[in-house]
Amino acid sequence: MLPSKQRLSRQQVTDLLKNPEIKVVFNRIGTLKYVKNLENKRFTVVTSSKNQKKAVLRNKVRRQLYSLVPQGENPSFIGIFYVSKGIYNMSFIDIKRYFHELLQKIA
Repeated sequence: MLPSKQRLSRQQVTDLLKNPEIKVVFNRIGTLKYVKNLENKRFTVVTSSKNQKKAVLRNKVRRQLYSLVPQGENPSFIGIFYVSKGIYNMSFIDIKRYFHELLQKIA
């Protein structure tokens, strides 16, 4: 799991969304909004109760995505990942494959 020091706080999320340099990539598992940053890397996952009512499933997906975020690798970025509805029916192997596809789009 991603350490809490590398996750975005609520204030940092709002600041990032106001940034004019923000870029967006997406695929079947969700949308990643990010800004390249060489000094530090921060990341957060946003899941909605509109997509999945059960908190257990939302938290499971959040933990899986946090485990896939590369730590200590370049390029560094600050990002927000919005989960789509379809991710809750996928296996972890599929989620991993699609998430790495998103990271390839960034590089």
